[in-house]
Amino acid sequence: MSTYIPKQIKPVRERVEAKLEQDLIRELEEYCQYLDSDRDYVIAQALRVVFRKDKGFAEWRENRATRPADIETPVGASTPKSRSLK
Repeated sequence: MSTYIPKQIKPVRERVEAKLEQDLIRELEEYCQYLDSDRDYVIAQALRVVFRKDKGFAEWRENRATRPADIETPVGASTPKSRSLK
């Protein structure tokens, strides 16, 4: 039986805890007020932007996905170099 309104999509969510510097938390709160949105939404959208725009991360993920599964890399050996966000 078809319906007039499609079923609501409910993504699975997991709790993540992070400790941030006080000035960053204040700025996050201001940005949430500016967007009239909650923290979860703002943080999720910010992460989506970072993951989409970081070409080094995309390349790292692609290389990791195409690497043969039987070769194990030591922990920390294939992590991307830290970069400051601008």
